[in-house]
Amino acid sequence: MLDFTKVFKQIQEVGIDSVNEASQQDVMERALVTLESAAEEDDRFTRRLEDSAGWVWWPLAIPMEPFGVNVKIQKAPAKVTTIGVDGSQIMPSHHEVHSCYLLNVGVAMISYGEAFPSVLVSVPRLHHRPDDLYPLVDRRRVHIDELFVSLERTVLELEVLAENALIAQERGLPVVALYDGSLIPWSVDKMPQGYQDSFLVRIQTCMRMLQTAGIPLVGYISHSRSSEVVNMLRTYACPYDMSNCREYCSSLNEEDFPCSKIWPLTDRQLLTHKLQNGYRSSFCLTAQNISKMFEPDNQICFSYLNLVSEVARIECPKWLVENEALREFAMSVVASQVEKGRGYPVALSEAHNLAVIRAKDREQFFELIKKHLIALGMKKVRVSPKESKKRIGFV
Repeated sequence: MLDFTKVFKQIQEVGIDSVNEASQQDVMERALVTLESAAEEDDRFTRRLEDSAGWVWWPLAIPMEPFGVNVKIQKAPAKVTTIGVDGSQIMPSHHEVHSCYLLNVGVAMISYGEAFPSVLVSVPRLHHRPDDLYPLVDRRRVHIDELFVSLERTVLELEVLAENALIAQERGLPVVALYDGSLIPWSVDKMPQGYQDSFLVRIQTCMRMLQTAGIPLVGYISHSRSSEVVNMLRTYACPYDMSNCREYCSSLNEEDFPCSKIWPLTDRQLLTHKLQNGYRSSFCLTAQNISKMFEPDNQICFSYLNLVSEVARIECPKWLVENEALREFAMSVVASQVEKGRGYPVALSEAHNLAVIRAKDREQFFELIKKHLIALGMKKVRVSPKESKKRIGFV
């Protein structure tokens, strides 16, 4: 039980910290000046990034369009189908009546301009067999954890998205596939090499299916904390001829780096002051190491889109960004979805509502398993003593 009387003073300190952060207007002003300068000297800026890659202590994104040029979003076509997916899970617990995990993917298929019914469904996948709980990776059995389950959910979401996008195409309308969150599979590099290879094959199979069908794949990230654009500008603002962090700044704390005059900032904070409503920033190819594990056409590019409610990060495979007509069509549909959803893509919002697993759902799930095991004649079907005491308590 949380003692709010004790935590209240700490909450007051959070408020003070927020006020201090909001007062750092000089950091923002310097960052905006640097952004304008980089945009005016696009060739010099690009050369600086190329020369510094590998020498700075952060990955440097690569501009796919003239840097700093903001692009007006086109009006979305009246007839289009959007597919949105989101997912959730019930994690395995050895304290429950049975060790297993459940993935649940919500799917929202919504067509506009034609009288097709919307499809709002959830797709559950129960994993309970020994091979599910102790998968074979590099000829060794591994015990699954939260990272493994999260990555498997990512795969299932993309598989369901690709499958339903192809079904939606049968309606005869152009289709856009929306993914809730980043297309960059963070932390997959922490898994064994055999799992990484299998994971990349599975998700890139989905990407190729959509590419072959001419269906744009777009990841939508709300309230992004990424700083890839800011890191590009920090490299440009470096006062040394070569941005060699190890040689010039290894003895300094990061806040004392010369380039930290425009840091800390997120891309979203910076571009909120730069992007007009209804415009997107120029696309860049992310330099995150995980994206480099993809095939060249599937590597992830990003842009930022100002849609009144927020500046959202948009991610797409490189093959989409290189197809100008398909790219701009996709951006127009994303903007339209945010407008229809009053601040968030309506297809993703509906998919989230279908995917979410609440506490009562979890209780009912394990209760059904318990009743099923008892019906099979199994004895001693019960939770662990620890879980039992947590539920009833003593006082």
